[in-house]
Amino acid sequence: MNASISGNLEPQFNPFEETPLAEIIQMTAMAWTRLRQPGRRDLEDSITFRLAGRIANDPQFADSPYDVVAQYWELGLNGELLGRIDLRFKHRHSNRLYFAFEAKRLHVTYPKGRFSTEYATYTGPDGMLAFVDESYAKGFAAGGMLGYVMDGQSQTALDGLALNIDKRRTELKLSPNSALAKSKLSHVLQGCLDGMFLSETSHDLPDHALRLLHLVVPVSQTQNALTATGPS
Repeated sequence: MNASISGNLEPQFNPFEETPLAEIIQMTAMAWTRLRQPGRRDLEDSITFRLAGRIANDPQFADSPYDVVAQYWELGLNGELLGRIDLRFKHRHSNRLYFAFEAKRLHVTYPKGRFSTEYATYTGPDGMLAFVDESYAKGFAAGGMLGYVMDGQSQTALDGLALNIDKRRTELKLSPNSALAKSKLSHVLQGCLDGMFLSETSHDLPDHALRLLHLVVPVSQTQNALTATGPS
C-alpha cells in the first residue's frame, strides 16, 4: 500500500503511545471541567454531544492536533454498520488510526424514581464487551470507557464497576493479573474537577492485548471554579 494513504503514523503521532493517550485523556477531562454541567436526568447522547462540542470549540483546545466526532459510525467494506462510537479522536495526520470512547451513564434515576447503577450496562455488549469483540476498534491496542456518574458519587461508582468487572473476568477476557486499577496516566487529571478517576484494565484478545482506559467523571450541580474561565 502507498505509504501516503496507509494511515500509519510515526511513533510520536500514534494514538496508542503514552503521550498521545495522555493528551486525549487530559483534553477530555479538562473539557468536562470547563463545560456547563448536564442535569442529572440528561440522556447519554446529549451529554456526549455537549462534551464533544466543548472539545471542538473551546479556545483552550484550539491547538489540539485531534479531530473529535460524537456518535461516529464505523463502517464495513460494503457500508455495513459495525458500531457507533460515542466519542472518536483522530489525529489529523492519520487516515485510519483513532481513539474511541464508549460513554455510559452510571447511578441513573429514571422517571418515577427508579434507581439503577448501570454497572452491567457499562461492562456489557454495548460497553466494554464492544471493545473486547472489536466492534469499535478492530485490531487496535487501546480504547476508552467514559462513565458519567449522574449522582456525583464517583468513588462509589468506581468501586461498583471494579466488582462487576471482576465478576465478568472470563467474558471480558481480562488478563490473568488485571483488575480495574488506577492508571499510571492519572497524573493528567491534576487541576480537573474533583471526583474524577482514571483507571485501566488489560484484556487478552486472540491476536493482541487490549488496554482499556476508564475515565469516571461526576455530574455536579455546582460549577467548578475552572468552568468560569471558559465560555458557557
